[in-house]
This record gives sequence, C-alpha cells and structure tokens, in this order.
Amino acid sequence: MVFRNKKGVGVGQVFVFIIAALSFALILMFGYRAISGFLKSGEDVAFVQFKTGLESDIKKIYTEFGSVRVERYSTPVTYTQICFVDLDKPYDPELCQSDQIACSVWEVASTSGKWYDGVDENVFLTPPAPVKIKVYKVSMEEENGKNFLCIPIKQGAFSIVMEGRGDKTLLSELPSEG
Repeated sequence: MVFRNKKGVGVGQVFVFIIAALSFALILMFGYRAISGFLKSGEDVAFVQFKTGLESDIKKIYTEFGSVRVERYSTPVTYTQICFVDLDKPYDPELCQSDQIACSVWEVASTSGKWYDGVDENVFLTPPAPVKIKVYKVSMEEENGKNFLCIPIKQGAFSIVMEGRGDKTLLSELPSEG
C-alpha cells in the first residue's frame, strides 16, 4: 500500500514556483547589469575615438600652412556643446554665458600668466567630459572678434573648419546652409 500525502505535494509545487521566480529575477537583474555595462563601454569607446581623432587632426593640420579641412566628429549623444578656447589671448568673460568651466579655466590661465602651458585643457564639453581634452594651440576667426568658439552638438555630431597656420590651427564654425 502506498500512502500519498496530498498536502506535501502542494507544498513541493509552491517551493518549485518560488525557486523558479527567484531564478528568473536573478537572471533579469544580472542581464540588466550586463547590458548596462556593454552600453557604458560603448560610450567610453566612442568618447576615446572622438578625443583622439580631434587631438590628432588639429595637431596634424597646424603645420600645413594654408591647408583647410572640414571635419565632422561624432560624440556620445549625451554632449550638447563643445567649446574651443585660445588660451594665449586675454580672458573674455563673455564665454561664461556659454560654458562656466571653460570660463574659469581661461580666467585662471590668464591671471596666472601661464596661458596655454599653464592648464590641462582647452576644449570643453557640455556636460563636462570624463577626462580633460587639450589640443594643440588653436585660434578663432578674426572676424567674429572672439577668442573662443562654442558649437552646438546635434544628435551626437558636429562639424568644424580647420585651417593650418604654421604655429596653430585656425578654427571656425561651418557656415549653415539656409
């Protein structure tokens, strides 16, 4: 004679469902973390590619006197603006309206008398970049009367005109078509 305990079978099924639910929750949690990590790594790679490309392009063209190039750069989509500052020119508080961090760095560089050589960055992103970006010496179009250039980043990309001047790179915004 075999005796079956009906109450024991019900408890066993509940236990199996609890284990299954916990397993499912753990798989979802670890899966979410893994996907988030992959996305973060992808953004980090995109930023490093942008930074090295910008630095090498500016360094390459500054010695090519009279050469003009239009370059398009892709950034992670979190960035909304990029500002370039000619740190060898007198401080202009007008930059504070566009970028507070760039403004304060420029002010410190000009008041310390060390100018370009006294700071670690001359390119500023909004929101601030995870690492500082310092490109070779840049200057801006003489016509605009400013010694800085802030360009909006739209959908993770912007374009800039670079002209080699022999000792620095002249930067200007790409004229808008319209």
